[in-house]
Amino acid sequence: MVEAAAPGPSRREPAGRGSTHDESPPLLVIAGDIGGTSSRLVLAPLDGAVIAEAEGPGANLRSSGADAFDHVAATTREVLERGRAALGGHGEVAAVALGISGAGPARAAEVHHAVGERLRALGIEAARIQITDDLHTAFLAGGVGDDGLLVLAGTGAVAVRFHDRQAVARRDGMGWLLGDIGSAVWLGRRTLEAVAADLDSRGRRTRLTEEIGTLLGLDLRADRLPPSSTGDPRQDLIRALDEQLPAGAPAALGRFAPVPGRIPEDPVARGILDAAITHVLDTVQALDPQAEMPVVLAGSVLTGTGPIHDEVTAGLRAAGRSLSTAPTGLPGALLLAREQAGEALR
Repeated sequence: MVEAAAPGPSRREPAGRGSTHDESPPLLVIAGDIGGTSSRLVLAPLDGAVIAEAEGPGANLRSSGADAFDHVAATTREVLERGRAALGGHGEVAAVALGISGAGPARAAEVHHAVGERLRALGIEAARIQITDDLHTAFLAGGVGDDGLLVLAGTGAVAVRFHDRQAVARRDGMGWLLGDIGSAVWLGRRTLEAVAADLDSRGRRTRLTEEIGTLLGLDLRADRLPPSSTGDPRQDLIRALDEQLPAGAPAALGRFAPVPGRIPEDPVARGILDAAITHVLDTVQALDPQAEMPVVLAGSVLTGTGPIHDEVTAGLRAAGRSLSTAPTGLPGALLLAREQAGEALR
């Protein structure tokens, strides 16, 4: 089992412990890192190691489809059942803290209501639930304190400057339709656009076409065998994407995000990578021109292996910036859950 690490220094410390009466059920907290593509929840006592975890589908209101909150409830139920089983069927949930992608101010009330309604069926009252966006939990997971920059590129992409744990400046995070430059969805979309332009003779020939064809089980080159099943590789591509990308769930485009990084020597792939890398470096410079604040990198695109991670990291270090990575927001969510539980026990 993977244990969520404790965040670094902060002005707030987790407070409160379980009841000292032997007959009382142990008090537990649930923490969740819920992105647009996948989610991970852990369960722990107020001041001990994680004893259960569960993974499930993503749950971004804007990009994961109408079943997003049912996914949250199902994964919460799973981690709760696993935790209680490890404790012999006992345990009371004192607090839940979930960092949910897309739960920013624009949709916060809607997300809180929907999640609270579903978790009530698990015996968890709304007053015990704290919902924030995944930006706050990712930033806290970086362990840099209460002030700094978060640059996140996962299913979506955004950069935020935090002061005293509050977001005071923000760039992007506008969603897949209006922005999210450098995100997995953005990378996947740009990759497919380049392939379409290649097939349509509107753009440069690129090895991305062969790579995408392999992923989709297609031969997208008209002069190769086996021949196109429709007589037109462009139509083969359209049909395959219609079948494999759920309508109303653009997060699925992130499946194609790693492809440019596999062939960085290809000029078209290189152009997509360079656009993402330059955007990140320019954004950090705009939010902190004097390079005074620590930077937390989060999200699969920036914390996973590949040229984007490597070149962004090298560029920030060359500028003299202090870096931290947060592969998951779980440590930040766990900190918030324990703080909330401690305050409730006072």
